[in-house]
Amino acid sequence: MLKLEVKKTLTAKELELMKLRFLKLCNKISLPRNIALNYFKQLKDLYCQTNRYYHNLVHIFNFLHLQDVFLDKIKQPLLFEIAIWYHDVVYNVKNNDNELQSFFLVQDHFDNFLESKQIIYIDHLIMSTVRHFPKANHSDILYFLDFDLAILATDEATYKLYSDAIWKEYESCYSREIYEKGRIKVLKNFLLREKLYFSEVFNEEYDKIARHNILLELNR
Repeated sequence: MLKLEVKKTLTAKELELMKLRFLKLCNKISLPRNIALNYFKQLKDLYCQTNRYYHNLVHIFNFLHLQDVFLDKIKQPLLFEIAIWYHDVVYNVKNNDNELQSFFLVQDHFDNFLESKQIIYIDHLIMSTVRHFPKANHSDILYFLDFDLAILATDEATYKLYSDAIWKEYESCYSREIYEKGRIKVLKNFLLREKLYFSEVFNEEYDKIARHNILLELNR
């Protein structure tokens, strides 16, 4: 089972490590440091909005950790990491185009520093998370989707923290009854899939754990 954290904020040390990592990433594509610092501040401000209990910098921290663990599986690690940083940067539970708006920010930030085919690669990763189904046929998308849903295959206590955090993100906009109807539909759709995870390693090692956790939540 996977070891990931669910909490509202990073520690000051973790946040500084994230900043240094983002600056290092931007340096690899020759993006000036002053621009990279502005980009990081924008990302930090968005991911640290008060309504974010799960889709925050901790989620990005976990995502990056999984990329490091499975780095030998990733074919385009630099572009993969950019997609990680930006895939949830725009997040409003009332909107149905968060992923698209997040990708637009990628275009705004990197159009002058990446080739069009690289931007398209990032688009495929981010937009595949709309319904958590691969938008194109390459293995990096499989791992991107699996890392994004890795929280489902944690221990029961961590999964409970995750499910509670998701509810908190919706609480200010929806009644519990309406939220639960939508949540049940999402969870049941995951259970109906032949494969909850797409990569071979996640499918073999974590599928059963994730399904167990989902069933526990449905029973609650």
